[in-house]
Amino acid sequence: MINFKSISEIKDLIFENKNNFFEILESTIEQLESKGKTLNALRFTDKDFAIFQGNKIFSEKNFDLPLFGVPLAHKELFQRKLKGGQAWPNEGGSESRKNLLSDQTAKVISLLDKAGSIDCGRLVSVEYAFGVTGHNEYAGTPKNPWNRTYVCGGSSSGSAAIVASGVIPVALGTDTGGSVRLPAAACGLFGLKPTQGLVSRDGVFPLSTSLDTVGPLSRNVEDIAKVLQIISGKDKNDNLSVKINIPDFLTEMKKGIKKISIGLPKNYFLDGSDKIISDNTVKVFSICEKLGAFIKDISIPNIETANDLNMLLISTEAAISHKKIALEKNKSFNQQTLMRILSGVFTSSEEYKKLKKYRIGFIKNVISKVFEEVDLFIAPVWPCLIPSINESDLGANDKAAHLVRRIGHNTRPINYLGLPAISVPIGFDENGLPLSIQLVGKPFSEDLLLRAAFSLEKEFCFWDKKPKI
Repeated sequence: MINFKSISEIKDLIFENKNNFFEILESTIEQLESKGKTLNALRFTDKDFAIFQGNKIFSEKNFDLPLFGVPLAHKELFQRKLKGGQAWPNEGGSESRKNLLSDQTAKVISLLDKAGSIDCGRLVSVEYAFGVTGHNEYAGTPKNPWNRTYVCGGSSSGSAAIVASGVIPVALGTDTGGSVRLPAAACGLFGLKPTQGLVSRDGVFPLSTSLDTVGPLSRNVEDIAKVLQIISGKDKNDNLSVKINIPDFLTEMKKGIKKISIGLPKNYFLDGSDKIISDNTVKVFSICEKLGAFIKDISIPNIETANDLNMLLISTEAAISHKKIALEKNKSFNQQTLMRILSGVFTSSEEYKKLKKYRIGFIKNVISKVFEEVDLFIAPVWPCLIPSINESDLGANDKAAHLVRRIGHNTRPINYLGLPAISVPIGFDENGLPLSIQLVGKPFSEDLLLRAAFSLEKEFCFWDKKPKI
């Protein structure tokens, strides 16, 4: 009933006929279960809770709520505690946490509740969110809706698959080294990694406390802006959360990119990507020029170092958070996840302090040199064509290791630098899978990124393109 409908379109259906409210809800849950099974993307639905939440929202008749009656589902890392001692699973995509339950409701989920959305369930994540392809031996590996033999990207793979298949308009994911942008790009979606500190991570299963961010995935920029408006803001329970003036993202989004300066970073990003990727990325700059933007060649100092440092920081902090369970229940882990976590134990506490201190100086240096020249820059998301599920399976393919390491080449440095970024679909590759770029700005420039993404959305009209699942 609501397949491929935006937030506004769903609300319009509800307001046309209030009887549509529960029909939409039940239809969404049915679609979640059917398409979720087909795509290996669904962890669980909770129909009873969804109907309970729907009854509460409907009875209050607060029709002005920005998400009134809109059914959603999110990556399984977002906790939910129910009344009466009940709770949803909090397994982190891993057998090592089987049957563990949420002990709170994530802050962002509470904010979406207050905005009127209906929480229908949870979607597959890579184990501990520690992977870029989407493979998960325990929960199942999600399939790309555009071609089910290919990966969705990770780690917010289930979120990308379900949104791209048209079941729900938006889903939340997490991004530590590319885990929103990579699956969004692989599935033809917009995926926003916000500046760390803009969106609370309280109640979200952690991978790296210095790098984790929470962001939405959607088929259109407007829905990204609407959800970002709701979930942004200071939270005392997140130690990295900051208080800033939150702009009106929907208003800012429509201002266009005339006279905005956009950087073309040939070093690292274009040079490190396959020719078909870099060629299609360069074409986007011509479109931006046509729209009135200024294009400037830039060089990002020592950017290649940021890739390795990001991986080191993730492993170190993953070990701090999860070493105990990794050692106690090592047989319940995928071996690659286990090795990634335990590799971080070799970083001493003194080295860890140095690593964090060095990062602060690194970020200041890049921001002062790059964003004095340009307002934002454009880079590919994937450095290579999206691989098949079999081709990128580390457990079955000896040649997959190099490929898997390479996939995060263009996204990990952005996380290390603490910069906001949004993936934008721009076309298709030779296998019929989406091609995307990412727009990257200075900290807390999400309004500018949404402006640029919205301008490009109108050029590529990707909302008209739907997978045939």
